[in-house]
Amino acid sequence: MTRFLFPFVALVLGYGCAGVPVPGSQDKYDLPEPYRGWERSYLRTLPELQGIMDAMVKTTVAQLTEPEQDILHNRVCAALVYKMALDLKLPPETQKLALTADLLHNIHKEEKAAVLTAAGVMKQSDEMISRLRAAGYFKASPRFWSDEAVLKNPKLGNNRALIHHITGALEAGRIMREIGGFPGPDIERVEAAVAAHSTGYWYFRDSIDQLAGRKGAWQVIYPEPESIIDKLAHDADLISQFVPESVVPDGSKWRGLAKNRWGAKGAREEAHIVYYVFLRLFQEARTDQGRQLAREQWDIIRPELVKLMGLGATEDPVKMLGVPNVFR
Repeated sequence: MTRFLFPFVALVLGYGCAGVPVPGSQDKYDLPEPYRGWERSYLRTLPELQGIMDAMVKTTVAQLTEPEQDILHNRVCAALVYKMALDLKLPPETQKLALTADLLHNIHKEEKAAVLTAAGVMKQSDEMISRLRAAGYFKASPRFWSDEAVLKNPKLGNNRALIHHITGALEAGRIMREIGGFPGPDIERVEAAVAAHSTGYWYFRDSIDQLAGRKGAWQVIYPEPESIIDKLAHDADLISQFVPESVVPDGSKWRGLAKNRWGAKGAREEAHIVYYVFLRLFQEARTDQGRQLAREQWDIIRPELVKLMGLGATEDPVKMLGVPNVFR
């Protein structure tokens, strides 16, 4: 597959750049090819997903004064899910649920009240997880939702970046019930997939262990992806980070994170940190399709980061420079 990922900051390009768009609330937030073509295809094949799309757009607009990038991220992730689902030759019903999960995977990330320290949210989350476990989900995650001390830690429960997969699963189920047409077992499959989409962010897992004060505490918060729907939601969110233009250039998203979140000083340290973060992200895809898409982008990103570190093309930055201090 040829290179196809583009920086999210360049996605809002105006109207009509790729022909007649699919009618819907997403129209004002333009999308480049091939994402746009994939989105048109799944909306044409599964038109009932327009209601899910509209709910995602409406919710995101209500949450943010500048919702464009979040809306486009969700659409890119869904388009990637569709591409992987086609490659896997999944049946339309499975495609529909996987796409629903990815359109809604971040639905409560920016909802200020969606925190586990709120008694009502915690009660609903506990009821949902108990229901899903009784239905056979989370068998690979025996420690998930099992430690009250971790769950009631306000440093975790108030951090939407770390717990939005739980509150997002709640809201995804609510939206599907409100729209209608989804049987109860299908709603549960999507709830479980949204709950399992976050585990590819290894630095989130490390953050949970640090905040909880013990190794392995992350297993209480993050369940392992089990079904193919879980794995596609997980991999699409992971692959969407591998945007060369948001990783490599000075002032890009990931070099900014290296500087502002992880304390990098200068281009060399920024590149070292970003290299290490992406090396570990690359290793976490759960499907062959996800690994292939990540590999294609890693092969673009890696040489540029190595060059910024002042190393030779064949030198291993971790062997030469070690693990960045912030992650030791």
